[in-house]
Amino acid sequence: MAGIRSTARFLGHVGRDFLGTLRARVRRTYDWIVYGTDEVVVGVDIFPFAETMTGVGWYEWNLLGALGERDDGLCFNLYAQTFLAPGEQPPPVPGGRRMRLRTHQVPDDFLFPLRPSLWFLRHLVEPVLCLLDGNDVIFAPNFMPPRGQRFFGRRLVITVHDLAFAVMPEVVAPETLEELRSRFPKSLRRAERIIAVSEATAGDLVEHFNVDRNRIHTIHEGLDPHFAALADDPEPDTSLPPDYLLFVSTIEPRKNVVGVLRAFALLAEWGYPGKLVVAGRWGWRTETIRAELEASPVRDRIVHLDYIERVRMASVYRQARALLFPSWLEGFGLPILESMACGTPVVTSGRSAMPEVAGPAGVYVDPESAHGIATGAASLLEDADHHARLQGLGRERARRFSWDDAAAATAGVFRRAAGKRASGPDEYRV
Repeated sequence: MAGIRSTARFLGHVGRDFLGTLRARVRRTYDWIVYGTDEVVVGVDIFPFAETMTGVGWYEWNLLGALGERDDGLCFNLYAQTFLAPGEQPPPVPGGRRMRLRTHQVPDDFLFPLRPSLWFLRHLVEPVLCLLDGNDVIFAPNFMPPRGQRFFGRRLVITVHDLAFAVMPEVVAPETLEELRSRFPKSLRRAERIIAVSEATAGDLVEHFNVDRNRIHTIHEGLDPHFAALADDPEPDTSLPPDYLLFVSTIEPRKNVVGVLRAFALLAEWGYPGKLVVAGRWGWRTETIRAELEASPVRDRIVHLDYIERVRMASVYRQARALLFPSWLEGFGLPILESMACGTPVVTSGRSAMPEVAGPAGVYVDPESAHGIATGAASLLEDADHHARLQGLGRERARRFSWDDAAAATAGVFRRAAGKRASGPDEYRV
C-alpha cells in the first residue's frame, strides 16, 4: 500500500507540474496580447553546479545570484536533471524569487522498474515540460547548450570563456577538443547573441571564426562578493608557510606550470628563502609538469595543495608574497582578480586577457622566459615600496569589477536577444 501511495503522489506532483506549466504559459501569452507585457523568460543550463565548481561554475553562480537581485523584467528556469533517482540530490542554486528549479524525486518504493522509468521520464516527459516553459531565450554559460537543451528556447545566448581549443589546440584535452570542434561552430551560428568575458576572447572569435563583431558583447566578470568579504579577514591560516609565492589554477599545460617551477628555482638560486605553494588539482597531460616538479633542485620547498574551498582560498592569497600567473592564454583570469582583492601583487603574462584584468596593477612578463618570470617576481620581493604600491593599485582595481554591473549588461543581452526593449547597456568593461 505504501508503494501505491508514494507512486500515486509522485505521479500527481508531475501532473500538477504539467498543468501548472501549461496554465502559466497560457496566462503569459494572454498578458502579452492584452496588456503588452514584456517579461522575458530565460532557460539556463546549470549542470556546472552539479560538480565541483571551478571557473565556469563560479562565473554562472555569481552571475545568476546578481541577476536574481535585480528587476530587469526577467525570470529564469534553471535546468539540470529534472527527475532524480531515490537519494539523488539536486544541485545547489543561488537564491532569488525569479529563479525556478524543477525537480521531481522518484520515491524509494516506486512501483515501476527504476531504470526504464528514469529513462522514460528524462527522455520523454522532461523535454515536454521544458518545452512548455516557453523560454524566450536559452542561455548556455559554458560555450554551448547540452544536447538535450538545444530546443528549450526560441533564441540562444552563449558565453564564450576562451578559445584555447582554436588558438592553442595542443593545450586542450583531446575529448574536450573533439567536442568543441564538432559542436561549437554550430552553436556560434545558431546564437542570437554571444557574450565574451574579455575583449581578448571577442577578438579571437572574430579572428578564428569570422564572427560579426556586432553579435558579440564583452562583459567582464565581477569579484565574488563573498570572496571580497573574506579577503579582508585578518585571521591567519597557520598551516601555510610563513613566506611563499603562489600559483593558483588547475595544473595543466595551458597554465605554464613548468615556467613557474623553473622561475622559482632561479629565485631560490638568487637568494629567496621562501617556498612555492601550488594550489590546484592535477589536470590532464601532466607528465612533463610532474617530471619538472620532481627534478626541481628545490623540490623540498614546493608545496602542493589540492582543491581549496573558497572560505580558505582568501587566506592562501592574502598570505602570499605574490601570485605567479604567467599563463599562455586566458579568457579572463579569475585568480588575478582574486589575488588583487586580497592585496597580493600579481606577476602575469602580458598577452591574452590578463592585462585587461590586472591593468596598471600587474607585473607583466614573457611566459616563454623563466628568467623573465623570476625577474618580475624579484622586483616585488626586493622593493618593498614597489610591492606596497601594487598592493594598493590591485585592491583599488579589484573593487571596480562588479557582478551587479555584469548582470545588468547580461540582462540587456537577454532582452535584446528576445526582441524586447532594454534600458541599460549590453556590454561591461572595467
